[in-house]
Amino acid sequence: MKRSTTHPPTILLLAALILAVAAIAPQPADAATFADVSTSHPAHAAIEALASRGIVSGTADGTFKPDSPVTRGQTAKILVGWKQLTPAPSPDVAFRDLDATYFQYVETAAAQGWMQGYPDGSFKPYAPLTREQMAVVIVRGLGKEADAKALSASQVSSYLAAFSDRGSISPNTRPYVAFAANWGLFSGDKSGRFNPLHSITRAQFCLVLHRADQRASLTANRTALAAFMDKYLFQPRNSPITGEMVLQNTEWYGIPPIVQLVIMTAETALGDPKWGGELARHNNFGCLRYHGADTAWGELSDGKIWVAGVDWYSFPTPQIGMVAFGRYLKAYDRGFYLKFLTATPPDWRSFAERYYGQNVSGFENYVVKLKEYEDKYRAMAAERGLTL
Repeated sequence: MKRSTTHPPTILLLAALILAVAAIAPQPADAATFADVSTSHPAHAAIEALASRGIVSGTADGTFKPDSPVTRGQTAKILVGWKQLTPAPSPDVAFRDLDATYFQYVETAAAQGWMQGYPDGSFKPYAPLTREQMAVVIVRGLGKEADAKALSASQVSSYLAAFSDRGSISPNTRPYVAFAANWGLFSGDKSGRFNPLHSITRAQFCLVLHRADQRASLTANRTALAAFMDKYLFQPRNSPITGEMVLQNTEWYGIPPIVQLVIMTAETALGDPKWGGELARHNNFGCLRYHGADTAWGELSDGKIWVAGVDWYSFPTPQIGMVAFGRYLKAYDRGFYLKFLTATPPDWRSFAERYYGQNVSGFENYVVKLKEYEDKYRAMAAERGLTL
């Protein structure tokens, strides 16, 4: 990374940023199915999408009652439909307070591990579901309970930082709420409150399920894309940084994955004096190199600092270093690089002129190589059905 002589890089603690997830499923028609859910209602698209699949339905009078609370029994029924399971009683599940309305749905949901009863053997099917309970249910329904429980205390605190009433979230539900918030499944009210003990409404329930559908659909492509970047950029150099971090930088800082891949490849290959000439003395993405990394040039010191000429950066983990990389590209010199890197296609010459200056030996070679790397990665991704 080209180091500023007046403003040294700063390591920032990550704040939770709610993911802006693009819609994956086809959008329903604009017409409103329910009389009390207009097309301008915030949950209109979510309600229509779920209703079209038979997961939720309205009442006999043609309304949906979006502000009514969702009960625990209704939650079980909706979840079973959402997961496309056939409801069936389970010999391993028995609650003393179930009637014919919900017992098969509740026992199916409980057998799947999505919902649990109370210590006295009851389920309370007609009790309203709270917002923090919904977080637990949706995380389990997505099969992400282990991931939620694996969050560190600092991650949980970071992901909940956006909620002004985070202190009122029950301790046992905090990891679930944090995970769900980080996935963009929940947001706070206008005052920034999560309202963990408030009953979740039918509209809010639909929003959470719809967002979960979108996020789960995105995950398959995201996983494939991250694996591609791991295999074709990082692993050949034994780097501990993952393709997932590239995607997170895209979300946090708006730097397209192809741009990050190209610049990191150039910094590794063109940083070698035999490729870049004087570029080697100007270049230093030290935040990308750690103890044990196999790179073409430089010297490691104390397991944390990458030494390259007179410049150095120290980052305690590859994740923090990767974040510094994304933040640098966005924020350096008031975001001057960003307009070049987010152009379609990326404006490599303008970026290189600003980054190194035209008079640096090896400049033209550098610009040519950047474009070659871009074309190479796009072609390799396309062969695997991916778009960069």
